Amino acid sequence: MCLVTVVLLLPAAISVSTGGAVPAFLGEFGRWLWPAVGVMVLVAIGLVIWERVRGHETSNRTAALDRVEARVTSLLASSLAAQTQIKLGVLRQPQLSVRAEGEEVSSSDLEAVYDRLGHTMVLVGPVGSGRSTLLRELCLVLVERARNDPDAPIPVVVDLATWRAYGTRKPTEFTAWLLREMNRRYGISRSAGTIWLRRERVVVLIDGLDEVPRVDRALCESELAPFASVVCSTEPIENLPSVYVEPLSRGQVLEYIASVSPRLDSLESALTPAIWERLDSPLALNLLALTHLDRQVDTIGTDFVGSFVVERLSAQRAAGPTIRALKFLARLDRPDLGAPVHMPHRRAWLPLLPTRPLWLLFVRAVPAAYAGGVCAVAFITGLQLGMWSALVFAVAASLLLVLVNRLPRVFHPPGRAHGIITAVLGFVAGVFAGFLVALAGLWLGGIGTSWPYAVTYVFVVVATIFLALGFVPGDAPVPWAVLIAAAPGVSMIWTGPYVVLAGMGMGFSAGVAGGVFAAAVGRVWRTVRPGQQQRMRLGRPWWIQPVVPMLGLAGALGGLGSFGSWGTALGVALGLLVTPTAARDYVWPFDALAEVAAEGLTRPLSLGELSFRRKALLHLAQDRLLLTRVDGEYRFAHVALRDHLAKCDPTALVRATRR
Repeated sequence: MCLVTVVLLLPAAISVSTGGAVPAFLGEFGRWLWPAVGVMVLVAIGLVIWERVRGHETSNRTAALDRVEARVTSLLASSLAAQTQIKLGVLRQPQLSVRAEGEEVSSSDLEAVYDRLGHTMVLVGPVGSGRSTLLRELCLVLVERARNDPDAPIPVVVDLATWRAYGTRKPTEFTAWLLREMNRRYGISRSAGTIWLRRERVVVLIDGLDEVPRVDRALCESELAPFASVVCSTEPIENLPSVYVEPLSRGQVLEYIASVSPRLDSLESALTPAIWERLDSPLALNLLALTHLDRQVDTIGTDFVGSFVVERLSAQRAAGPTIRALKFLARLDRPDLGAPVHMPHRRAWLPLLPTRPLWLLFVRAVPAAYAGGVCAVAFITGLQLGMWSALVFAVAASLLLVLVNRLPRVFHPPGRAHGIITAVLGFVAGVFAGFLVALAGLWLGGIGTSWPYAVTYVFVVVATIFLALGFVPGDAPVPWAVLIAAAPGVSMIWTGPYVVLAGMGMGFSAGVAGGVFAAAVGRVWRTVRPGQQQRMRLGRPWWIQPVVPMLGLAGALGGLGSFGSWGTALGVALGLLVTPTAARDYVWPFDALAEVAAEGLTRPLSLGELSFRRKALLHLAQDRLLLTRVDGEYRFAHVALRDHLAKCDPTALVRATRR
């Protein structure tokens, strides 16, 4: 309503009131513009008021409860415990018990413990103890309670893994994150969520506290204290009552094995004292059952997670690429694996790559692309603006490569000849990009052809001053900038300003492209691990410095037969002054362009770890019970599986699956 009022109706009403014509599309309704503006303002104010008080709306509350129940039910159904029940054909997992701190007696009724402790507690237990399952089951109980009691708060389960997710440099403000999660997961609008939180109409059940980095743990605990009702953690939290999840007893394990008879009959006889010590959690029991289901068991290894992964992948003929991809995804440490289909920000995954793809990028692709771009721009410059302009561009671009000093510093081929195809592809890409840059330069140079002589003259001088201000280093660049601007000011007396402006358009376009490209390469280089940088930074390759001017001079041959104007050549040199400015990381909009270019440079690097068939990989891992899917989002079936894959040796794991 506000957009329609401010953008459409109000300007039209002001125009009509000041004697302007009524917009044609309004027709005879033009005389109703001011009344319409008044009505729209009143309606917008009414909507704001309604939005603030609709927290008690019954339909809004009912819909939120339905969405909470649907999502939590999906989370339970996709868990490793639920998948184990399906595979084994059992009705349920062993009943877990909890014990409140300071109490001797355990209880299997978490709801009663929750009420006794005043609806605030920390559910404490080791990884795999079943805390998350208990939390979700409690949420469903509270949903049913909220349906029957209009005054009962709405429960929501949120995962703290997304609080510091996707490579963010610092955690999001907790209240804003909580409102966003409530809206994204359960469709609760920000306004309704704010009202409900303020009025304590929401019970926040928090999972994933252990996924928060240690450096942010204290901040996270202090931020969640005003909102949290139940928190899952491996450690107690100060000022919150602790409820400990009891380990499975030997009787519960034997009863569970007997319930699956005869599919696990041989498992009981293979349980040694060392295995019994580790077989005290639902995760360990589920992994052991899935690994040895319908098999004759003689011995059992103590690495339940590793044995499960090997068993799950042993049926695949070519497990190597799958294992490498799963290791890569596990090391990303992201709560949602659907996004890696469209790869996250490079800060999250570029340090995980081996040296070879980085070597191909920095030593083969980038220098070849730069040389191809210089060749293409020099060719178009010579063809359209003459030989002098092309020669000036080739020489200036080569000198600026050294001045900016972003590209040569990081290259050194370690004496190997592979990567020729990569270099050829980089050169072709550079030529294509160079043609686009040259066409853009011709367009920029032709913009001022219809301007008056004096306007064009002043524009060229002022533009030169600004370009020189960014080019000249030091604390007093203004005198130098004015001195540089004197060159076109004097030369245009004989050549006219139009030819200089044509050359400036070409130089400016090429300078921006070259500077942004250099800044993008620098950003990618700073993301690489120091050890890999050291392996690649052994010295400068001998062919980087001569190949750029040589290909530039070869491209300049396109100007044979037409030497052009020296005023145009001067304009090309002046336009190229923008290159150092465009290569800086703090100048807008070049910094944003460099960020986009850096992402584009790094995308192909992931192909060695994640192929183009990423969705097929995710589906395969889901079928093998390594990943689960909820609301279209993939995630590892358990954090223990993710951690094991992140630390595994892919080669050793492939050998184990073959055996």
